[in-house]
Amino acid sequence: MRTKLMAGAALALVMASPAFANSSNVNQNNTNQSAIVDQTAGNAGASEIDQDGDQNQATVTQTDTASSAGSSPLNDSDIDQIGNDNVATVEQNQTGGGSNTVNTSTITQTGDNASAYVYQEGTGNTSTIDQTASGFASADVRQSGDDNESTVDQFGTSGTVTVDQGYTTGSSEGSTSDVEQSGIDGVVTVYQSGVGQYAIVTQDGSDNTAEIDQSGDNNIADAAQTGAGSLIQITQIGALLGNAAYISQIGSNSNVFVLQDGSGNAVGGLAPIQQLADDSDLDITQDGSDNDVDGSQDGSDNTATIAQAGDTNSTLFNQAGVSNSLDVEQDGDTNSADVEQLGTDNNILLAQAGTANLADVYQAGTENELIVNQLGADNEVLVEQTGDSGLIDIAQNSAGAYAEVTQGGGSANEALVIQNSLDAISIITQTGSDNYASINQ
Repeated sequence: MRTKLMAGAALALVMASPAFANSSNVNQNNTNQSAIVDQTAGNAGASEIDQDGDQNQATVTQTDTASSAGSSPLNDSDIDQIGNDNVATVEQNQTGGGSNTVNTSTITQTGDNASAYVYQEGTGNTSTIDQTASGFASADVRQSGDDNESTVDQFGTSGTVTVDQGYTTGSSEGSTSDVEQSGIDGVVTVYQSGVGQYAIVTQDGSDNTAEIDQSGDNNIADAAQTGAGSLIQITQIGALLGNAAYISQIGSNSNVFVLQDGSGNAVGGLAPIQQLADDSDLDITQDGSDNDVDGSQDGSDNTATIAQAGDTNSTLFNQAGVSNSLDVEQDGDTNSADVEQLGTDNNILLAQAGTANLADVYQAGTENELIVNQLGADNEVLVEQTGDSGLIDIAQNSAGAYAEVTQGGGSANEALVIQNSLDAISIITQTGSDNYASINQ
């Protein structure tokens, strides 16, 4: 039989007098439960608490300084708890005047050891938490500023979600966070401050960790993980158009790190970055404006590092195989790199500094080494390297230079190209084994 919690009901009745027009409803079943509703100096606040099970706790505190009450409640809290050891705490503060500045919190908890804390300050903030737990699950959402929205859907054991939108790092306006976590031992942390931030984190499996930290304006981070032991960490500092990062990670023990600073930079803009690799690392850094990185990482024990600084640089990469290393560094404007790396124990170091340099690189085989340095403007490199234990070293330090090297089959081939003169052209083709070619012009 359901019974009213007398202390909470009495307090709700006091605050629901005509002067304040607050309303509170508390329903409880069984023993060892507590519910506290405090709507102090509120105006048209509404609280609904339903508890069914043992050792449930719910605390709702709502404060509103609206000058007049509209037809809709200005602070609205709904807590539904079923099960054991559930804790839900909601505090919603100032909303200002009018009936359209609603702070809304909805918490639904089912299962054992679930905890949820929501703190909202400002106007038009919305928080929705749905937890279905077997074991421990926790969600902590804090929002400061206006028109922020947080959605958390959590299922499993030992999952922890913390969403802080400007609460400790600065005010947030119009930011959205959408977190869905399934499985066990998953951890999600989202910090957003600024204006118009958008973060989506989806985790399915076990031992997954995702952290998104965004500041500035209009950044977008979309991270999806399926599998075990994966890590995605995205930090974006944007202005004006903001930055965008789209990551998809499938596999075990994989890592993705993305850092973007500037405006209009994109990671996975054409399609989400696919990482289907085991025990691999992917590190992407972009600083400037309108830079793009797209591609995928497959295989195992691979490492890819991509750094772009300047404006309108682009990198398209595809890395597969085993124990390969890829390093792309672009510093300047309008540089372009298209890199594909396959095979085993291969290394690529590609550096572009200047303007409008182009590199198209393909590497396969075993234990090959490829080094490309472009300094200047309008230089172009075209490389195809297969075979085993080969070396290609290209340096272009002028403008308008063109280098084409094909190293196919065999082993222990070596090609060296240095071009310091304007509009220089070099073409090297090697087949067989133990070939050596050197050009210096």
